Amino acid sequence: MKIISIVLTAALFLTQDATAFAPGPSNGVKSTATSMSMSSEDASEASTTLSRRNALANAVGTVAAAALPLLFANPSPANAAGAEAFIGTFSDPINHPGGKRTIRLLNEKVGDYQLAEVLGGGGIGEPKSYVLPAAVIGDRTIVIDFSPKGGPKDFVGVLNGGDIKFLKDGNRWPRLNE
Repeated sequence: MKIISIVLTAALFLTQDATAFAPGPSNGVKSTATSMSMSSEDASEASTTLSRRNALANAVGTVAAAALPLLFANPSPANAAGAEAFIGTFSDPINHPGGKRTIRLLNEKVGDYQLAEVLGGGGIGEPKSYVLPAAVIGDRTIVIDFSPKGGPKDFVGVLNGGDIKFLKDGNRWPRLNE
């Protein structure tokens, strides 16, 4: 976000009235008398400076305009807003290597909770397949009921860099790019 701010500030600064930067009194105020008394050499230099400034302003403006949609795009669920940020497939390399967990949202909400389910399995030390009920709270927290496979009922995880980190045991489910 800092880069966006710098680019936009530069574009705004450079697109302002460039004549304010032409040679004139040192206090920054350009008087008509000073402008009229410029030699042809000074006028040529000011024209070149203004042309370069305008070219730079146009270039920065073009780059900023082209880059902004890319910076704010949501190309993956990891960058999605709300409960959709949890949609995707994850692994559990620490507790159940080789297993996958796919989170999908259900078409049902209970209060502020978006209901979801985790379809998983196939890892070492776990069933071949299972379905776990879950609820997403806001855009950063998920509560998963692991009791259908013998685990805790209300296990809380949070989004952390696109992955899910569980608060109680510190386990992490890395997001798989599929």
